[in-house]
Amino acid sequence: MGVAGLVIAIIALLISGFVAWNNFLSPFNVKVSCGNPRLEPLPLKLEDGGEVFRFYAILPLHFTNTGAKGGTISDIALIVKSEENTWLFQPAFYTKYGVQTELTLGKKLTKDPSNEPFYPINLAGKTTIYKSIVFTPAKHEKYPFGANPLLPDIYTFTVQTLKNDEEDYETQLTFNLVLQEEQVTSLSRGNYLIPFTEELKKKRQQI
Repeated sequence: MGVAGLVIAIIALLISGFVAWNNFLSPFNVKVSCGNPRLEPLPLKLEDGGEVFRFYAILPLHFTNTGAKGGTISDIALIVKSEENTWLFQPAFYTKYGVQTELTLGKKLTKDPSNEPFYPINLAGKTTIYKSIVFTPAKHEKYPFGANPLLPDIYTFTVQTLKNDEEDYETQLTFNLVLQEEQVTSLSRGNYLIPFTEELKKKRQQI
């Protein structure tokens, strides 16, 4: 076999190895993207008997497994941070969230009787699934609820996933929401809110 033939054989071997790795051997690898979040009002009772307003966060999430092997997401953590507070949210329910629910004025998805309790998400190799998830505040020593009212601010949302049989959460995406005073007032009056992410606003301005 000449040099040219050897080079061709090596290239063919590398290509076949890459194809085998990509299609059959690559490990479970999750990527998450999010559409426009939806916030619904949540009054929380404090230990001193008072009440403070927070919100449920409903995230329309797409989970993509870029690996050839399947796997399971056992938990999802949502961390919401503002200048005043950092809150931890946990997944509570799967709910319906789409164009038809956005147009249903006054209806709260958190009160939909068809909601399903959160359960681990199984992903086969090279697949994508959509899940709309209701996140509720979780009690945690590191992330106290606090007694301050909900204030106009920039809120940073960070979504982290935990793979089955692993100990560490993996950050999947981070986005920002700006809540203006009128939006905070609307939430405190019991209305839901569908804000645009700041990243999307900036991209639309560049069109």
